[in-house]
Amino acid sequence: MKDDQASSTAYTVLQGILFSASKPAYQPLIPAEMQQACRKILSASAEGRKRLSQLDSSLYRSFAPVMESAMMPGITLHYVLRKRYIRDAVEAAIEDGFTQIVNLGAGFDTLAWELHQQHADVNFIELDHPATNAQKAKALFELSPDNLHLLTVDFSETDAKGALESFSGFDPERRTFYICEGVLMYLDLPDVERLFSGLKQLTGSGTRFVFTCVVPMASPDNNCGWLLKLYLKVKGEPLNWMIEQKDLPQFLQQQNYQLHDLAGTEQLKQRYLQDISHGVLHQGEFLVLSSAND
Repeated sequence: MKDDQASSTAYTVLQGILFSASKPAYQPLIPAEMQQACRKILSASAEGRKRLSQLDSSLYRSFAPVMESAMMPGITLHYVLRKRYIRDAVEAAIEDGFTQIVNLGAGFDTLAWELHQQHADVNFIELDHPATNAQKAKALFELSPDNLHLLTVDFSETDAKGALESFSGFDPERRTFYICEGVLMYLDLPDVERLFSGLKQLTGSGTRFVFTCVVPMASPDNNCGWLLKLYLKVKGEPLNWMIEQKDLPQFLQQQNYQLHDLAGTEQLKQRYLQDISHGVLHQGEFLVLSSAND
């Protein structure tokens, strides 16, 4: 990602969500306010408007599934399922009394924007790259909400713990729920371990953390195509930290975290796609809900 440009991946995720939303069977999984926010973000930049225009192109709509099959079969629907899982986890945490939601590397995710008006007593914070945050603020923030903050962070210079400790809008006394979606695989193992340790140091035992993991490319649980490896190389986004689902409980134990839930392809299918006709589902990424131990 270039320093002065919003993340290409952030644009791709929004485009994938709206592509899925164009299919009637998937619309119940994608709230109208989410679709509206996605369109507002894309409409606010030349790159985003290009992505919206592609969605209206019959050529693109015919070609996109072919490219997806060659790179990451089922990934656009997976984006939807991933965000639905995280939304459910966040809403459950708020019902349980958590009053601070922190999204690490939020990209163009719209969940905090959707929820901040419904939960005025909850403090929402999103951390991301300056260019990505600037584009998001331009699209959505006509006014600056009191309970929603975009914290600009250059992760090459500081980590999440350091950024939050120095931010006046962060309250370490609040029960806090952290989100890390589509980020950990780009970190080295020491940085992943440092993140887990840092979050616990910030807000203590009971802190909840939902995150995504990817399995190794050679894993039988991974159906990514050869073209993905070439794409990541061209984009300069190598995958560093990968872990098999079976190894995740031990990893969490080593970080002094408790596993509450793990959802791979089959679990997501069972929870969200009952009675919904669908094609090939993405395999290779799973979601984890955890909390920091005493």
